[in-house]
Amino acid sequence: NCKYGMHGPIEVFSSGAIAKLGEDYGRSWDGRAPHDCVTKMDFGLWGEDMFIDQCLDKVLKVQRVDDWNLISEAHCANKHWESCESQHVAFHPFKTI
Repeated sequence: NCKYGMHGPIEVFSSGAIAKLGEDYGRSWDGRAPHDCVTKMDFGLWGEDMFIDQCLDKVLKVQRVDDWNLISEAHCANKHWESCESQHVAFHPFKTI
């Protein structure tokens, strides 16, 4: 959703991506974490958006479909994110609204 990777304000997943993630949860001993993604990545201080982005891409090998028209955000190098006057479906960051 952002040319720099998935950003948390809006995250869109295909049903296939969720199915693969569900399978990985099923491999954990209690079903509460994606086993391979947790054991095969050094995710340190990542936020959940970076974690799920790397999990799906690097570990579970889910094909990414980029759509740069979902989010208009300062951190995605969008020039007019503050005006909310584009075709995007989400605008970020607005910390006071």
